[in-house]
Amino acid sequence: MTLNKPSAFVLVGPTASGKSAVAQILAERTGTAIVSADSMNIYCGMDIGTAKPSPEERARVKTFGIDLADPTEPFSVGDWLNAVRPAFQSSETPPIVAGGTGLYVKCLLQGLDDLPTADVALRERTEKMTLAELQAEARTAAPEAYEALADKENPRRLIRLLEGKKTSESWKSEMPTVIGLHVERDDLHRRIAERVGKMYAGGLLEEARGLMELKLSSTAQHAIGYAEAFAVLRGEMAVAEAKEKTVIRTRQLSKRQMTWFRHQLNVEWVKTADYPDEKSLADKVAGVWEKGGAVPVKGV
Repeated sequence: MTLNKPSAFVLVGPTASGKSAVAQILAERTGTAIVSADSMNIYCGMDIGTAKPSPEERARVKTFGIDLADPTEPFSVGDWLNAVRPAFQSSETPPIVAGGTGLYVKCLLQGLDDLPTADVALRERTEKMTLAELQAEARTAAPEAYEALADKENPRRLIRLLEGKKTSESWKSEMPTVIGLHVERDDLHRRIAERVGKMYAGGLLEEARGLMELKLSSTAQHAIGYAEAFAVLRGEMAVAEAKEKTVIRTRQLSKRQMTWFRHQLNVEWVKTADYPDEKSLADKVAGVWEKGGAVPVKGV
C-alpha cells in the first residue's frame, strides 16, 4: 500500500493579521485540523499574551502546536516538527498550517535535513576577491544585509553574507507557494494596539504574576508583552508605558515577519483591505487553495 505524502494548506502573515481567525473559519467549515506555527503558542500557561485560540475554539477544531512545553524549558524547531507530525498522519484531509513564525513554516515545508550545503564554486571565487571587490558584490547582492554589517572591512563576514544570500535564493527556488495575508500598515498598527489593550483587559498582569516565580527560559522571559508585564509587576514601569512598549515591539516584530516572508518563502499575498470581514476573506483564501491544492511538506 502506498501512503500519501504529507501536505498542508499554509497561511502566513504578521502578528494581528487575522490568520488565526481565517484558519478557524475554514477548519470548522471543512472539518480539518489546524497546526499553529507560532513559537510562543508552544508554552503552557502563556495564553493571554500569546493570543492563543480560546478553549471554545479549540473544542470545535482539533489543534496542534499549542501547549507543547513548559515555559521553563528550551524548545527547538525540531521539537515542534516532532510534536505536530501526528496532524499529518491522523486524517486524509490536509491540515491548515497557520502562523507567523517563518522558520517553523520553512522547516515544515523543506525539512531540517534538506538544508542546502555551501556553494563550493562561490567559496572558491570569493576567496580570490579583494576586499573592495567583496564589498561591491555584497552591496549589490544584498544591500540591506550589507548596510547592517557592523564590520564591512572583514572579508570573512562579507563572504558569509554572499553565501547566505546564495543559499537563501537556492532554498526559496524549491519552495512551494503559500498564502499570506497582507494588511495595510495603518490598519495593522490599529489591530496591534487593540490586541494589546484586550490582553491587559483580559488579565495579562495576573497571568504574568503566576509566571514570575518560575525560572523561565530566556525566550519566555523576554517574550513580547510578558517582559513588559513583568516590569510592571516589579514596579519598574507604569501600565501605560508597558502597553506602549508592547505595541512598539509588536510593530517591530510584524515588520521583521513581513521581511522574512518576502525573502524566505514564496507567498501569494491576499490583501485584507479588499474584503469587508473575516468570512469573505476566508472565502477568498479557500478559493485560492481550491485552485492550487495543498502543498507538500518534507519536515514531518
